[in-house]
Parts: sequence; structure tokens; C-alpha cells
Amino acid sequence: MPRRIGTLVRHVTFACVVLASLLPRTTHAQVGRATPTWREAIARYNAPGTTRVDGPYTLDTTARITGDVAVLTGPVRIAGTIAGHLVAVNADVRLDPSAVVEGDLWVLGGTLDRAPEARIGGEVRLQAEVLRYRLEDGVLVAEEMGLRDWLPADARDRAPRGVSTELFHVSAATYNRVEGLPVSIGPKLRRRTTWGRIDLSAFGLIRTAGPVEWDRSTLGHDASLQVRIGESKAIAVGARAFDRIDAIEAWQISDSESGLATWIAHRDQRDYYGRHGGEMTIGGRAGGYGSFDLFVGRERWRTVASRDPVTLSRAREAWRPNPIVDDGVVDLSGIRLRIDTREKPRSPLTGGWFVQADLERGRGRLLAALDPRIMSALPFAPIVPQDVAYTRGFLDARRRTRIAPGTELSLRLVAGGSLGGDRLPLQRRVSIGGPGSVEGYDFRRAPNDAVDVFTCGGIGIWPGDATQCERMLLMQAELRQPIGFDWRIGGDDWSIGVDERPSWVLFADAGRGWTRPGMGDPAFEATGIPALATFRTALGLGIDFGGLGLYVAKAVSTGPEPMNLLLRVGRRF
Repeated sequence: MPRRIGTLVRHVTFACVVLASLLPRTTHAQVGRATPTWREAIARYNAPGTTRVDGPYTLDTTARITGDVAVLTGPVRIAGTIAGHLVAVNADVRLDPSAVVEGDLWVLGGTLDRAPEARIGGEVRLQAEVLRYRLEDGVLVAEEMGLRDWLPADARDRAPRGVSTELFHVSAATYNRVEGLPVSIGPKLRRRTTWGRIDLSAFGLIRTAGPVEWDRSTLGHDASLQVRIGESKAIAVGARAFDRIDAIEAWQISDSESGLATWIAHRDQRDYYGRHGGEMTIGGRAGGYGSFDLFVGRERWRTVASRDPVTLSRAREAWRPNPIVDDGVVDLSGIRLRIDTREKPRSPLTGGWFVQADLERGRGRLLAALDPRIMSALPFAPIVPQDVAYTRGFLDARRRTRIAPGTELSLRLVAGGSLGGDRLPLQRRVSIGGPGSVEGYDFRRAPNDAVDVFTCGGIGIWPGDATQCERMLLMQAELRQPIGFDWRIGGDDWSIGVDERPSWVLFADAGRGWTRPGMGDPAFEATGIPALATFRTALGLGIDFGGLGLYVAKAVSTGPEPMNLLLRVGRRF
């Protein structure tokens, strides 16, 4: 492994040198030719014809303003028309259905909440980082970062310009039955340069689920370093070392939904395993619309047990056991791809897409978890590590298309599993069923026809209902349209009601999992894609209030199945 990492470092260094030589060089005399969003935003703010606002800004439905508008701190709410560009610095922006921005919309250090009917004639740019600035006689000036910005907070007063980078960062990840609330504590630093930026973080992980003991069940770490060459189009080189617990399948429901279900309803709909190791990456970035990474690394995988996190209900009930996984050391390599053009309004062909894909090649020596049926028949069977070599792929592709004013059709295709080699380790197998997939069926429950194509026989046999599917395919379609009803009452001075514009939602789901021939029960085996008649299907409808959705789903391929009532946080997909 050290030889592989050394070879990768040499290749990465050579690639960075070549790519850096191809990038345009920027000097102080050529700053106008470089086009990072924050520099262009400052130039537009300081332009003579720009309307400048410091604080909240609202443009009513019947109002029209000619020229560029720049807002500091905000928030910004647009219901009328801006015949020019809109720049929001460290401000959240909301566009109502009647909003029209004829030029570009740039949001720096804030979020964009855009109604589907809102029209933007130019380019949309979103920069998550907060802009550090100062005002000098009404002129906006960026706070350039220097070496003093790496000083800790207690050295703020000693810094020549009174600025510093905070070295103490605290964040929390998804609540789950293995870790409780995992808390990350440590420095998180960012430095911008004329050629790109450097990101550095070094977090210690504390898991709050009981019993709390000062061992690897409670403590972990996650440190990373990334160097980016370029601005909107960049080359990124990174390294990461970690000892963490990750979800086996995290694609079905969002982190917020999973955490809330665990904390409030005592129901964890994910499985977990331990990862300890490191990886190195090199890849590219295309603005905020896409990224890809080539990676290589080594990890030690291990089984982790359910613990006793605090919940608001059913606290005395036992948790579903976390399934056992294959333990051992693996060398990993592959590619990850992410494209998100759902906020790219000027491209009817390339806009409206979300694609997440990865290809992973694993090779190592694992202690395989044996089928409980074999263990019960041969209780003294020897368990020895085995050499494994597998290739696994995963694709989640979504498309949003506006087929009429206010009416949107969304399609989704999810496919994943083994592409060749040995059997997949348990932590790399796949499943469907329940919220986020075929929603007419409950999570990890066999349908009434007793043929479980959701986990391929994992239910009722493996501890924790571990999935056994080596491949799966899911197709989803959704039609939504705003409800033409005023959900607010009151006048100009006060109002009560729903702030978001609700939508009716009709949807259909179809999917199943399967195994390769010779991998287990013949009832679940298929050489290619199984016959569509064997897929499980469901229909549903609901109402989406923007951040909260209430849905009813009914299985139609098997019966009789009870109707499912689902409460979802955010859009279904």
C-alpha cells in the first residue's frame, strides 16, 4: 500500500504541475481578467448605477426597478420585477412566483429559495462561503486573507488588521441508533489564494449514545486536506484520514429524515458499519454544477452494535439490531461523479438534472459473516478470512421538467450493485422498500406474497434484517402542481398561514432487488434485469408544503397490503 500511495502522489504532483501550467496566470495588473464570483459581485456593488441596500429588502408584486440591485446582509424577498442584475452578499434570497430578474442572480454567503414560477433571465450563481468585507465611504472592499488569518481566536487583538480564522469548530451529524448524536470538534480552516484555495479540517468525533466509554465505540476522528487550483473551474487534490461510522445505504431518505425518525419515533431506517483508514483523491470542479474524483485508499471495516441513544418516544423498547458485516482490510479505488443543474434555468437540455454515480473496485481479505442457517447447522464450522475482489457500481439519476406553467414532471432511476468479481461484502449490498423507494411497502417487511425481492431473503434470517441483494433497480415518477388557494389570512400589517406555496403530488414507484445465479436462493436469482412483472409497484398522492410533505401510498403489485401514511421532510426526490 505505501508503494501505491507513493506512486499516486507522484502522478498527482505531475498532473497538478501540468494543469497549473495550462491555467491562465493572474497578476495584480490582470485582476479584471479573473472572474471569481466574489470579485465580480464587488464590482457590480460598487458600480455607479447600482441600487445599494444594507439590511432587509422587499420588492412588492407591482413594483419594477430598473438597473442593478445589490443587497448586504438582507434578507431579500422579490415579488416584483428587477430590470437588471441582483447581487446578494451574505443574505438569503427568496423569489416569489411573480418574481422576475431579467439579468443575473448571484447569492454569496446565503441561500436561494426560488418558486418554480419565478423567472431569471441570466445566470444563477450560488457561493456558500460568507464574504468577508468592509465598507470604506460606501465602497465595498473585500477582506483579503493573509498568513495572519491562520491565527487562533485569542490572537485576534494582536493581528495587524484585527482578523483571524476560528480554530474551534463544532458540528453534529445524523442522529442514529449506533452513535446517538455524533459531535465533531476541531479546527476548520480555509485560505484563499490568487490561484485557488486551501481547505483544512481536523475533527475529533464524540458519540453520545450510551454507554459512553473512552474507547473507539465513543471516540473517532476525521481529518482532511484539499487544495484547489482555479475558481469556478478547478482541479482539486485531497487527502483524508478517518475513524468513523457510516451508513451502509444512505440514498433512500435524507439525513434529516433519518435523524428525526430515530430521535422522535425510535425508528432507525439505516444500517451502519465502522470504517478506519484513509484515501487520496484528485478530481475536477465545474462551478457549483458538477464534480468528479478519482480515489484510492485503504480501510479496515468492522461490525458495530446498536447502543442506547436518547429518544422522545418508546424509550424502553429495544432497538433493531445493527446487522453484522464482513470484517477486514480492503484496498479501494474508483471514481465518484456528481452533477446538479436543477438551479440552471438557461439550459433546457442540461438544466434540471441531478446525477450521482460511483464506481468502486475493492480488493482485500475479509472475515465473511456466515449465513445463520449454516451456523445453526454447523455450529463449530471454522471461520477464516478470505481473499475478495469485487467491482460495484451505483447510479442515482433524476430529471425535473416543467411541462406547463407551474406543473412539473420529475423522473428518477436508481440502479446499483455488483458489476463483476466475487460476492459483494454485506456492507456493499443493496435493498429497496419503504420511504424513499417503493413507498407502498413498509421498511424491511416482506410483502404478503412471501417473496421478498426487497432484501432477497434477508428479513427474518439475518440479525437486524440485513439485505442480501447484489443488484437492484428502482424507477420513480412524480407529477406536481401548485394549489391555487391563498393559504394566508390577514392584511399588510399581519398575516397567519403557510409561507410556502403548497403543491399536489401524484407519484408512482416500481423496483426490486435480485442476486446473481449461484449466489443463494434461486427465487431471487437473475442473469440480467428480471422480468418487469416481478417488480413491486406502488401509487400515491399527497400535498407538499415546501419543507414538509404528507403522502398516502398503496401497493398495487401484491395484495392485500395496508395503505401507508408517510410524513416526509423536503421533496421526495
